[in-house]
Amino acid sequence: MSDFNSFRNAVLENDDLQDEVMSIINTATINGSGLGDGIATLGMKHNYFFTSEEVYAHQDFLGQGDDLTDFELELISGGQRSGATC
Repeated sequence: MSDFNSFRNAVLENDDLQDEVMSIINTATINGSGLGDGIATLGMKHNYFFTSEEVYAHQDFLGQGDDLTDFELELISGGQRSGATC
């Protein structure tokens, strides 16, 4: 298994990593760039080594082999988690 796929699996199993990924996605969306580098840097922080190019090459990783997880659905919908209630 590639480091990217190992990292993907780790993210799907760890709420803290999911929050970090969402933060990177939100920042990259606002800035218009930096998604690949941000995800690759986060991966390195957790001892997974892949390039930003690999991030973009695996853009279609959502739901590979299984149904979409709640986190993957959140990524697709662009939703943000919030602990606040009305």
